[in-house]
Amino acid sequence: GDFVECGVNRGGLARAIINYVDFDKLKKKFFLFDTFRGLDDKYISETEKKLGIKAGGYDECYEAVKKTFSPFQVELIRGSVPETLDKAEISKICFLSIDMNCMEPEIAAATFFWDKIVNGGMILLDDYGWDGHISQKRAFDEFASQRGRKVLALPTGQGIIVK
Repeated sequence: GDFVECGVNRGGLARAIINYVDFDKLKKKFFLFDTFRGLDDKYISETEKKLGIKAGGYDECYEAVKKTFSPFQVELIRGSVPETLDKAEISKICFLSIDMNCMEPEIAAATFFWDKIVNGGMILLDDYGWDGHISQKRAFDEFASQRGRKVLALPTGQGIIVK
């Protein structure tokens, strides 16, 4: 399967993964979904807003990210998730990273891609264990439970779901 990241910002995690796994030798693609300018206000719930999550907050970085990943088999998909999820042809996924800092687009991405994740593939949840993202934690606990899985909480505040 291919690699997918929803919530990229400048691409630090994706770039680290590319280096770590010697990505060029894998003959896979890495799909990066983001607005490349921050969160979209229409997807932030009232509960999340009360916890301090707000739209924007990031510099426009699309051109910089494009340059960073130009040597690799990476496709940038610009726009808000979930609106852009069907913009890339992805048949199998071995790794899905989700880091959009708000529940609705994160659950939408996990739901959209679940059937494409290969057995043994994983979802990395960036903000799973942080108090400020309790809505996401609860939603992912339910998401995993509905699929007969559990979220492995990491000491970094992240979570992992293995299919």
